[in-house]
Amino acid sequence: MTEFDKVIPPGGEGKVKASFDTAHYKGQTSKGIQVITNDAAKSPIVLQLKAEIIPAIDVQPGESVSIQGMAGALRPTEVTLSSTGGRSFDVLEVKTDPVLGVAVRPAADHAPRRKPGPGPVASGADRYIVTITPKDTVPVGRSIATVNLTTNHPEAENVPVQVVFAVSGNVHVQPETLVLEPRGTDSHVKISTTKGNTLRILGVESSDKDFVPTVRAVVKGREYDVVVKYVGQPNRGVVRSSLTVKTNEPHQRSIVVPVVGAL
Repeated sequence: MTEFDKVIPPGGEGKVKASFDTAHYKGQTSKGIQVITNDAAKSPIVLQLKAEIIPAIDVQPGESVSIQGMAGALRPTEVTLSSTGGRSFDVLEVKTDPVLGVAVRPAADHAPRRKPGPGPVASGADRYIVTITPKDTVPVGRSIATVNLTTNHPEAENVPVQVVFAVSGNVHVQPETLVLEPRGTDSHVKISTTKGNTLRILGVESSDKDFVPTVRAVVKGREYDVVVKYVGQPNRGVVRSSLTVKTNEPHQRSIVVPVVGAL
């Protein structure tokens, strides 16, 4: 946000006052401010606003962590909450998405300075270890979950941690997005698996009645060809729909394939 003197008399001086919200930043941060005047002989002036932002509670390795792996076999991860001023604080409450389990404990080298009270999730320390455990319900693909920790620190009452998932499944889809050919020929989606139990396709549904899917077994139990036939009118135009493939794979009961293109 900036405030400035809009009119400066000859021989006078003007002031520019600038500020920015540091709530979502930490470490070395800078912002540029461009000052443009009606003096054609002067180029725009660029001012730099620099700051070393030290959060009241630092989160390491960061406020966003990644978890990658196979569905049903994701490993826990940990983040550390540290009071940068050495002040002890309590973790009063933890709220998280249903796909996560969260446990909070004082760091071994930062034991509580007083006996933990009965109310808070964890208390009496200036550093905590937060263990984030994915549940088997994390969906295949890319998704985001959030952990919100409430503390009694006056300068950091809410500490959010974002968890970014990249989860692989036993069932592979090619292509992941079906792009239709302008000439209106049949389109194909390959559904396959190379490990796990025998794969069965329980059904395929189209969100658009002009597209009729059928399933053909290439290698029964391992590979299937979903053939998508267009039965609508010619020159329909832009298409945005989807196919939903139902399988017997526990972590991929419903696989959604976007369908896009122009006919």
